[in-house]
Amino acid sequence: MLDTPILLITFNRPTHTQRVLETIMSAQPRDLYVFQDGARSDNANDAEKVPLVRQTVERLTKDSPTRLHTFFSDTNLGCGAGPMTGIDWFFGQVERGIVMEDDCLPHPDFFEYCQELLERYESVPQVLFINATHYHKRWQCDASYGFSHYMVTGAWAGWRRTWQGFDLDLKTLNAMKFRHHVLKLTGNRGEANWWYAILKEIQQDKSKKSYWDFQMQMHLFRHNALTIHPQRNLISNIGFDSEGTHTLNNNGERGGREVYPILPLTHPDSIIVDKKRDALCWAKNQSNGWVKDSISFLYSYLLWSKGLGHFVLMKYKQIKGAEIKTRKL
Repeated sequence: MLDTPILLITFNRPTHTQRVLETIMSAQPRDLYVFQDGARSDNANDAEKVPLVRQTVERLTKDSPTRLHTFFSDTNLGCGAGPMTGIDWFFGQVERGIVMEDDCLPHPDFFEYCQELLERYESVPQVLFINATHYHKRWQCDASYGFSHYMVTGAWAGWRRTWQGFDLDLKTLNAMKFRHHVLKLTGNRGEANWWYAILKEIQQDKSKKSYWDFQMQMHLFRHNALTIHPQRNLISNIGFDSEGTHTLNNNGERGGREVYPILPLTHPDSIIVDKKRDALCWAKNQSNGWVKDSISFLYSYLLWSKGLGHFVLMKYKQIKGAEIKTRKL
């Protein structure tokens, strides 16, 4: 049996859950944790399908030697707090494990790939996140995997230390200092400006958060973390359809990607990040082409400039004690 525990995050897609869970059960994990967000109030689709997902989990795990642990939320937490709650629960129970969402169909090698790397880098605190999805042919390495500063959610692996300190709201994070930190880490001014804008958006969001992956990436940046990135793609996202929340179409060709074997693993000689390769293949809006990328970076810079202007004015007021009346930037 697979010694590494697995967390499956589900909601209201019984067909997707069944396909992914069948693959999980074929790996025979000793411990399977299943988190399900609660149905949205007055949503007939949820009222019908949320119970079906639970029935699917019970049916596929029945009479199995796998130990099943469940967390079925009574209320709907949303796409941000929901996964966060499930992952927090999971790493509160285990020291290391695999996290999967209900639309991530893995290659069978995925489980052993994660288990081997979790064991190999358990005592390397700088390595915090193990990716399994490969989007870019330009991201190449000689070994079975390389190192990056970027993570890809959906299906991944990590340790309890990976999750420690995660913050969905990021209220205490200084945006300007964080921008400088990202600039130093990546060497890319456009990238730093982009993350500055995203951070300000998260901090100013008054509604329920509908995402958690941006916050996870910032969490890794803050800790100067390294991630492991596979040479070949191990995950096919089957959720790009009408049932998705953020994946209603596949314009970026991110859904249904082919998966490949990766075992036995060959290991790199050193733990080094190629910043140029990272910048080339992980730039934001990476599938939109250089024109849209340029527009996006310009927009991000303008957002950052607003923040810089506000910062300068506030400092001026503090130093001079002047009462400067300005319109909202």
